[in-house]
Amino acid sequence: MEKRYKEILLTNEYGKLLEAKKKGIPAVPCLPVIYAENPITAGNEKIMEKEMDLSGYPYVLEQAEEVEEAYLEKIRCRLLGLPCEILQTKRCIVREICLDDVDKLYEIYADPSITLYMEGLYAKKEEEIAYTRDYIRYQYGIYDFGMWIIEDRQSGEVIGRAGLDLRPDREDAELGYMIRKNRQGQGLAYEVCTAILVYAKEELGFEKLFARTRKENLASVMLLKKLGFHPVCAQSETKEADNAQIEYYIALS
Repeated sequence: MEKRYKEILLTNEYGKLLEAKKKGIPAVPCLPVIYAENPITAGNEKIMEKEMDLSGYPYVLEQAEEVEEAYLEKIRCRLLGLPCEILQTKRCIVREICLDDVDKLYEIYADPSITLYMEGLYAKKEEEIAYTRDYIRYQYGIYDFGMWIIEDRQSGEVIGRAGLDLRPDREDAELGYMIRKNRQGQGLAYEVCTAILVYAKEELGFEKLFARTRKENLASVMLLKKLGFHPVCAQSETKEADNAQIEYYIALS
C-alpha cells in the first residue's frame, strides 16, 4: 500500500519508509508494516518486528484508507512544522501560533490596555520566540490544543488570541481570549469563543470549562455571561480587593 497526501508519503512498506527518510520526505507508516517481499506472518512476526524500527515516527496509522482528510491534514502540519487551522467563523480563522506571529503579537501588546488585566509578553523577543517554539512542540504536540491565533478571514491580519489552557491544579481547561484594541467592540470575541466552546465539546471531549477575569473588567464579565458562564467565587490574588478575580464555569454537556 502506498499513497500520497500532498507532501506526505503513506506506506506500509518498510523499505519505502527508509528510502523516504534518506530523501528527507515526511512519511507515515501504515499498519501492518511489511517488507515488500516478505509480509509479516504469525511465523516470523517477532523477528520482523525487531528488524523494523518505527520508534522515530510520531504518527502510525491503522486502517489508513479510512482516515479522514482533516486528520491527515493535521499530521501534515505537524510533520512540516506548519500551524494547524482549528476552525473558521463568519469573520475569523482560528489557527495555531507560529514563530512568524511573534512580531505581530508585540505590535498588539504594545497598547497598554491589552496588559491591563492580563500578562504581557517577555521583555526580550528572543525569550518569547523560545517560549513559543516550546509551546508549539509540547502544548500542541502533546495536548492538541492551547491558545490559538485569531486571523481576519478577509485580510489575514492577526487580530488576537483565544483558546484553552491547562492549569497544574485543574482537570478542566481555562478559556482565554484577547482582541487587539482597534478591533474590540465588534463582537469578534463572542463569535470566536462561541465556536471554541463547540470545538471543546465536540472535538476535544470537554464537559466543562472555566474562565477567570477581574471584576472591574466589565467587558470580559459581560462576554462570559453572554457565552453562558456562571460565576463561582472571587479569588483574591493580593490583599487589595480591586485585584480579586472572579471565576466562571460553563457546563458543555
